[in-house]
Amino acid sequence: MEDRMKEQDYPTRKQVMERLLSEWNIQWGSETIRTEDAIGRVPSEDQYARHSLPVVRAAGMDGIAVRSKDFLEGMPDTSVWRTGKEFVRADTGDDFDDRYDAVIAVEDVEFLPEGGLLLRPDIKIYAGLGVRPKGSTMKKGELLVQKGRPLRSVDLAALVMGGVTELPVYQKPRVAFIPTGSELLPAGAPLERGKTYDSNSILARHMLEEMGACAVLFPIVRDDKEKIRETLEQAMKQADIVILNGGSSKGDEDHNARLLKEQGQVICHGVAAAPGKPMCVAVLDKTPVINMPGPPLAVFYGMDWCIRGLICHLLHTPVPVRRTVEGVLTEDISTPPHMEILCKMNVKKTDQGYETAQVPFKKCTVVEALCSDALYITKRGTDGNKAGEHIRVELLSDVEF
Repeated sequence: MEDRMKEQDYPTRKQVMERLLSEWNIQWGSETIRTEDAIGRVPSEDQYARHSLPVVRAAGMDGIAVRSKDFLEGMPDTSVWRTGKEFVRADTGDDFDDRYDAVIAVEDVEFLPEGGLLLRPDIKIYAGLGVRPKGSTMKKGELLVQKGRPLRSVDLAALVMGGVTELPVYQKPRVAFIPTGSELLPAGAPLERGKTYDSNSILARHMLEEMGACAVLFPIVRDDKEKIRETLEQAMKQADIVILNGGSSKGDEDHNARLLKEQGQVICHGVAAAPGKPMCVAVLDKTPVINMPGPPLAVFYGMDWCIRGLICHLLHTPVPVRRTVEGVLTEDISTPPHMEILCKMNVKKTDQGYETAQVPFKKCTVVEALCSDALYITKRGTDGNKAGEHIRVELLSDVEF
């Protein structure tokens, strides 16, 4: 009953983040980099076009540039026309001589072998036909990209068009990940009885890179309190945020949470979110240290709400919202009312819409749950959901099922 009462008092994810951000008051800097290297980076200032395009005007299509005044009295005899005199070639986006003020599409022109050309007889020629005026592609001073929005390939193209060859972006947060546990083996090592592979490092690395951070991965540290202490000190010198993985519970070899309580300001040891409820969150020498439980699903969940929130805070971006679908629940979801539970879900598309089914991590393999289609987070204060209910799940893939 004592443990259950303690769980009921655990702070929520929101409360943990509010407390952590209030304790971790940091001024985050920026750096100037080349536009071509800025994919995925976050601008620290709005960027505006430095010139107008076209500079004067440009052809709006492939064709020929002509003088509209030559058509005032009807169709002239164009069979005797010569390039450079009565017309010039003008391809899409090209400027052309100021003597000409209209562009006829190449599809409406027949070039004669002996020179000259024929035009479609019903074509109407007027000044400005087929011409893109100055600033029709881009106007000087036009907003190209906004501060705080990660840059896409199309944004980089717009910046280059606008004459922006370098720009200030927020620095990439450096996040250290320290896997701890005497049972861990590096990937590729011969598997032994009582051992398991450190898969969390690769999970964390790629999640961090997707979030816009730089991952600093440390080798496995055995369950030795002094070794963990030494590695933690090294990590704090190299990173802005440190993740200690494993050792967050109350076992004989769970040194990490005890170490944080000895050395720093512990914000919580236990959070009302599972899997991963024994998470310990602390601030050591102005550095957030997040001690995540060892199971991969707990790492995924903790990375998704806690570390993502910290990185977005530094980069001045909102926490991204995943695409969702609403589906009919095919089986009950039972959860403790004092917890927010991450439910991994599978989604099936039917003629009637979507069906969703929980992949319960306590009843299936870890891989089944880890690699599922979607997720659903239960609401604290409820005991779950009943089969037949319509629930909205977050998709973990952009691909339709």
